[in-house]
Amino acid sequence: MSKNSIQIGFLGCGDMGGMLLEAALQAGILTTETVHVAERNADKRETLSSWGIDAVESAAELAGCDRIILAVRPQQFQSAAEELGDSEDSRLAISIMAGIGSDTIRESLGESTRVICCMPNAPVKIHAGVTALMPAQGSTDEDLRFASSLFDTIGSTEVLPESTLWAVTAVSGSGPGYISLVAEAMLQEAVQQGLDPTIARRMIARTIAGTGQLLVEHDDGPEALRMSVTTPGGTTEAGIRRMQELGLVEAVRSGIKAAHDRGESLADGNQ
Repeated sequence: MSKNSIQIGFLGCGDMGGMLLEAALQAGILTTETVHVAERNADKRETLSSWGIDAVESAAELAGCDRIILAVRPQQFQSAAEELGDSEDSRLAISIMAGIGSDTIRESLGESTRVICCMPNAPVKIHAGVTALMPAQGSTDEDLRFASSLFDTIGSTEVLPESTLWAVTAVSGSGPGYISLVAEAMLQEAVQQGLDPTIARRMIARTIAGTGQLLVEHDDGPEALRMSVTTPGGTTEAGIRRMQELGLVEAVRSGIKAAHDRGESLADGNQ
């Protein structure tokens, strides 16, 4: 492993890790000459090798890397970390493992390890997601710039303290599930009202996507957007009033709190 430039290791290269690697290579953030991947799946190793990437089976081969992206499943981390080994040298670990905090990572990889925990959400699959970057104490500005450059290739990034992990998970990580549930309800009633299911699905998906883009591009916030499309005495007002009467707002807020609390419970070892 050459040390002429910064060496990047991927511990695991599944769906999320592979997508991040491919996007970063295409954007020129990473190069095949400096990337090394430890991956159990032989077919994936063969594919990576065809790209010109050093792909190995054992995590021990990543020991000399300066920066390591932790992209294994959380339940596989401890065994992989034992192979990789701890280090007295300072190195950066960027984690996309859900529910594993920086303290656990440092305990496994060495107390001098600099850690940034990341929480991407589902739309990163189409490079339209958002990733929360949560740098732990000891990480540097350069570490954060590198992490941002990686995840900006698959969407946008927000920098937050690690203490907000479960709030981020409940809002952004789980958010696509909530929006999909709303879309399901809209589709069911659209069909009930006589719309063709295929056309209704397209209309609903594009309505949700377009509304999201409006919220991104305008700084006034969701309340202002809602008011701008709600004509007094009109159809939107009637629909919203009925949803409010049935407790939609309270249900959404309670659901987010339930997701937050469940995350904290899982982190405490409760099933």
